[in-house]
Amino acid sequence: MKLSIPTQLCGLVITIILLFFFLMQRKMNIKRDKHFLRCIIVTFIVLSFDILATTLNTYIPDDGFFTVYANRFYLVSTTVVVYAAILYIAGEVYSRKIYNIISYCVIGFGLIMSFFIFNPYITTNVITSKDNGLVIYTEGSATILTFSTAFLGIVLIMIGSYMYEKVLGKKQAIAIRLWMIIWTTFAVLQYFRKEMLICSFAISLGLLIMYIALEALDSNVDRVSGLFNWNGYLRYVEERKKDRLPCQIIYLKALDSIRMLDEKTITKALLDFNKILLKRKDIISFRIQNNEYLIILKANASIEVLHHDYLKYKHAFPIITSNYYPFYLYDSTIIENQSDLSSLIDGCFQKGNKLNKDFLEISTKMIKDFKKDVLIQSYIEQAIHHEELVVVYYQPIFNLNTNKYSCAEALVRLKRTDGTLIPPGEFIALAEKNGMIHKLDEIVFDKVCKFIKKNNMEDLGLDYIESNLSVAQLCDKDLSEKYINIIKNNNIDCKYVNLEITESAQLDHRNTLSKNLTELRGFGVEFSLDDYGTGYSNLNYVVDMPVKIVKFDKVMVDSYFEACNSQEEFSKRAKISIESSINMFRTIGLEIVCEGVEKEEQEEVLKGMNVNFIQGFLHSKPLPESEFINFLKSNNN
Repeated sequence: MKLSIPTQLCGLVITIILLFFFLMQRKMNIKRDKHFLRCIIVTFIVLSFDILATTLNTYIPDDGFFTVYANRFYLVSTTVVVYAAILYIAGEVYSRKIYNIISYCVIGFGLIMSFFIFNPYITTNVITSKDNGLVIYTEGSATILTFSTAFLGIVLIMIGSYMYEKVLGKKQAIAIRLWMIIWTTFAVLQYFRKEMLICSFAISLGLLIMYIALEALDSNVDRVSGLFNWNGYLRYVEERKKDRLPCQIIYLKALDSIRMLDEKTITKALLDFNKILLKRKDIISFRIQNNEYLIILKANASIEVLHHDYLKYKHAFPIITSNYYPFYLYDSTIIENQSDLSSLIDGCFQKGNKLNKDFLEISTKMIKDFKKDVLIQSYIEQAIHHEELVVVYYQPIFNLNTNKYSCAEALVRLKRTDGTLIPPGEFIALAEKNGMIHKLDEIVFDKVCKFIKKNNMEDLGLDYIESNLSVAQLCDKDLSEKYINIIKNNNIDCKYVNLEITESAQLDHRNTLSKNLTELRGFGVEFSLDDYGTGYSNLNYVVDMPVKIVKFDKVMVDSYFEACNSQEEFSKRAKISIESSINMFRTIGLEIVCEGVEKEEQEEVLKGMNVNFIQGFLHSKPLPESEFINFLKSNNN
């Protein structure tokens, strides 16, 4: 007889090579590594028993003790491969607690199966091919039981790969399905061509595909530094989150100062630093984007020890310690989207950038504020894509000369999908920071133009409506063209439009600012200078700007009245300065609006100072459109 084991030997070689390369890789000791290693070992055992059983079937009689039980061991190991594949998926999908329950169930079922397969009353029959003398075995109750169980397991694995595709990831789910399809196809081929002992080989081939698709080409290791990469961090923290275990991290953020160094110097310093991180056993180190580092503290590590050691590196690695700042986060699993981690670090750096400590601990409040910002940003994005969620409120401005409400300021509000409003204090600063205020102001201006077109401004007693321009917009070279097009599309008279600009807008992009203002002014649009006194208060700048109105901020107004009631020399100077500014602006023909007026006595004083308009809660809070119209009809008539 001939020995029919060439495919098993090929599979065994593939498995050994696979095991070698897998063990050579750096690993984070996560469950996926353990589960995949188990699949490799079980596959090795299956192929070994398959080769052993085939050899004994060839040279020892069918009813020999070793021959019979070698066949039965092979059958048991085949079912164990299926169980290992099931546990591989369970480990990826479920928490440690649920995974342990599934493991106990699988082990229990495996023991029952083993009992039946090893039962001497359950038969296995060795068949010899008459054509070529190759020994095969595909018959007997134990064989049928084994392959029926394997087929059922394969069906469950296929179903699981579809049910949990989002958790597994599309690439991993496809690799698992391909493994099961190859296994099933080879088993069917072996059933019809009994001399083709390729079922065990299919296991090793499928495992090789899994390794290429998931473990080798999608490596967790950064090739340059030898440390783990961002993908590795995501895998690690996802497992910790699934098991509800904390994940302490230190994030080494590269400061802007590192850009001043030449690339060769930085590269050498980083390579030396990488070697130190690789040697430490109490941490897991990751090199992530922009040459930044993320360090996970193991159970035996403490922030105090690591911080002390980091300070010691000042002499050995001055480039690192001078240009990288450590942020400590007690548990990174509380961040729902790990891609937001760098945004959290940046936000904490900007809000708490008084780096007077050797490291900054990210507090619960910082994380809470960050999550709130992420939520608010999503509302802003929704509002930009669904303009009905952008609501315009109008605050009437009282004309002290006519005792009527002759103008108003348009103020943006955002509406959630449930109809509730987001206060401007919660989203304005964030929208300015991420540049979304640009688009919001455009939407508001378009709605203001539609309001002007829809309503008779003379009947309402309105001369114009003010709409804000952000600093970001003023730096946009296409601003004037966009706003002129909005006015044209709504077919309104420019005299009803007044755009508010801020003092700080002049500091950057002076040429762009001048171009936009000139083109808009040429089209007939008037301007107001908003929040005077909170910026740089350059009087020459105010005189040079093409504005007809200067608005004194509430802070300036409150400061003036506080100064009136104080005997301190500084307060007297502040009072004189504000009065002089108002007199100067009125002398050169500018109109004055004082914001934040809340008391009648304040109104009387400002009227005596020749202020033109007052704006504040004394007369009205910002009103939605319908209430604003009713307010004007009631008060202006």
